[in-house]
Amino acid sequence: MVTSIISEPDWLQALGGLPFWHPPNTRTLILSPHPDDETLSVGGLIHSLTHAGTDVSVVAVTDGESAYEGESGLGPVRVAEQEAALAVLGVPQHKVYRLRLPDSGLHQVQSELENSLSSIVRPGMHVIAPWTGDFHPDHEVCGRAAQVAAQAAGAHLTFYFFWTWHRGTPSTLDGLSLVSFPLSDDDLAAKQDALRCHDSQLYHPSGHPILPADLLDPMQRNFEVYLPS
Repeated sequence: MVTSIISEPDWLQALGGLPFWHPPNTRTLILSPHPDDETLSVGGLIHSLTHAGTDVSVVAVTDGESAYEGESGLGPVRVAEQEAALAVLGVPQHKVYRLRLPDSGLHQVQSELENSLSSIVRPGMHVIAPWTGDFHPDHEVCGRAAQVAAQAAGAHLTFYFFWTWHRGTPSTLDGLSLVSFPLSDDDLAAKQDALRCHDSQLYHPSGHPILPADLLDPMQRNFEVYLPS
């Protein structure tokens, strides 16, 4: 079980005063290592963009089948949860590229991921991916693969964060040109509604879900933090 080493009030203080960010007004592609990463980290932005008419697609890199060690049959459950959550955020199923790469094994298939992304990413597209230092091997591989694909295609690249809020400290982000995307009340409500679709991650018979309440404090923020690259 992960316990955050920096409290949410301390993070809010550290992140106060970040410049507001206006994302590029272009076709947008979100990389999600596991079902729920796009909701947890980018959900408010996705809702804002889709409701403004921006073309948003999601690359579902894995099906999240290895979330609970020793449990089988979880992949289809998490796929259905992700589809329901994305529908709340305004992304229909036909806008999801499902790669079905191995959960918790992306370090073994980074070149395959890069090749898949190269067939999707186009010049001028805006690619949003996990930060390459986000304290989870699958997130970090996705960030590195996104760098390769975006650079090759001439696409915009922006990083997002999740595990950094729990395993990192403000000093982890020293020197990075972070920006803040403010969420409307509707964006925040949609993000939280989408999170509730990920039932398997919020509840577990053992009493130890992947996403206990204390890991969800950043979900209450009325802004999301990004790192344009």
